[in-house]
Amino acid sequence: MQTAYFHRAYWCYEKNLGIAKIHYEPLGIFAILFEGGVPQVNVNFLDKNEFSYYWQKYKKAGITLHLGMRVGIDTELTRVIEKENIFKFPEINLSVKLENNTRYFSSLNGEWEEFIDDVFVDYQPCNSLIDVR
Repeated sequence: MQTAYFHRAYWCYEKNLGIAKIHYEPLGIFAILFEGGVPQVNVNFLDKNEFSYYWQKYKKAGITLHLGMRVGIDTELTRVIEKENIFKFPEINLSVKLENNTRYFSSLNGEWEEFIDDVFVDYQPCNSLIDVR
């Protein structure tokens, strides 16, 4: 069974929303904004302004995103089902497609959306929650 690291980097457990990073060798490291457990948009986690935008957006709505620093709670291994160029992450309701060096994502039953301002970050294990890259 193949697995990926799922790191709730900035998360509100009560609302099941926030920014999570997925570490999976064939796809590198990428971040997705989830709302109600459904993937909404990819996030450039190297851009502090982008993180700040979402932090402020939810803060104004009365929702606090907590920094995910607890090993074993904010991180977990999640299954990956790989078929040709499609990678399904069933426990987190996410599919990622790699096509001509372009990444696309969707919920398991949703429409494909191209990663916006996609920055490819080489894979590293999620063994330090302090360095969130």
